[in-house]
Formats: sequence, structure tokens, C-alpha cells
Amino acid sequence: MKHKFEVGQSVLPAHPRRADPDTYVIVQVLPETSHEPQYRIKGASSGVECVVRETQIRGIRRRPNDVRASLPRFESERMAHLVWC
Repeated sequence: MKHKFEVGQSVLPAHPRRADPDTYVIVQVLPETSHEPQYRIKGASSGVECVVRETQIRGIRRRPNDVRASLPRFESERMAHLVWC
């Protein structure tokens, strides 16, 4: 089965226990067990790491404004991005 998420992607718990769940970042894609992909995730604010199954997390949808805000505004920023990635 193919993994739905990739390293660096932000996710949320599929069934949060709190009203304001922490955002997590995928830090490692792990081999599947029991026919389900697994991931190592890290809490963006808490720093807590854990292993979860794919059904336990959901992706965060970006609004078009979020994407535009992450793009470089100047040619020098774009070139710096190309050099360092």
C-alpha cells in the first residue's frame, strides 16, 4: 500500500482528544504493519514524537493564501531557495 503522506507534511490527529489539537509534522515514513502505512510524527509545539498508523492522522489543507505567502517575493529569495534546497 502506498503512503498517503510524506516527510515534512503537517498533519492533525484524525480524532483529537482536545479542542485545540497540536499540529504534527511527519519526520519519517515507516514500513507498513498489519497492511497499514505508519509514520513517525513530531508535535510542532510540544516536540513529542510518536509512531502512528495512517488512519490515526489527517492532512491539513492549505488555503490558496497560505501557498502564496510561502512563495518567495523577490528574485534573490527565489535564487537563495534554489541554492539551499
